[in-house]
Amino acid sequence: MKKRGRSRIWLGAALATLMSAFALAPGAAQADSGNRCSGGYVAITFDDGPTASTPAYLQALRDAGRVRATWFVTGTLASAQPDGTRRIAAEGHEIGNHSYTHPNLVALDAPTAFAELRDTSRVVRAQTGRAPKLFRPPFGSTDARTRQDAARLGMTEVIWTADTVDWSGIPTDTIVANALTVQAGGIILLHDGLPATLAAIPKIVDGLAERSLCAGRIVRTATPVQAWPGLTFHAKAARW
Repeated sequence: MKKRGRSRIWLGAALATLMSAFALAPGAAQADSGNRCSGGYVAITFDDGPTASTPAYLQALRDAGRVRATWFVTGTLASAQPDGTRRIAAEGHEIGNHSYTHPNLVALDAPTAFAELRDTSRVVRAQTGRAPKLFRPPFGSTDARTRQDAARLGMTEVIWTADTVDWSGIPTDTIVANALTVQAGGIILLHDGLPATLAAIPKIVDGLAERSLCAGRIVRTATPVQAWPGLTFHAKAARW
């Protein structure tokens, strides 16, 4: 009995030490995260999804350190690729509204323009259980009516501060260089479905890490942010 008692005491002490180590782990992780992200946060965003390449994009983000991003999807593509939309949401990424057919919303009549946003939000909600809270106008073409339509649907308009111009067929290294012009709080514009962009993902994440910048979520801000001269919006990147 005495021997068994000593064994219990030893086992209890060992367990207490082990539990103490685990209790310290979250604090240590938070400290490491704080140092790692001391430069701030930027948002990595992808327009024009989901596509057949979306699973590869998601894998690249996981491989880069389980990085989370924001997808601005169109209603037509989401309807055609429902598994892609669901998978984006299931893996912890944010889904935003990018209109239904990707038109220049400013050039449409008021009912048609509103339907472009409304119908996409309905598709995303049906597929994921949650309506989008973010909206990006195609081509960055917007006006007071477009912003009002987004607000009626409970969405914040999001433009960008670092345009990679990846849609133009430029090489991966140029996409990376364009992305890394982003500053803390900024928003990077990329597109789904492009091989060069897919290859750029780990390089962009590594380049941000060298500046102690981490991928963050998009939040509304009262302070206006300049996309380019003459256009401001009210969104920035923050910690998830």
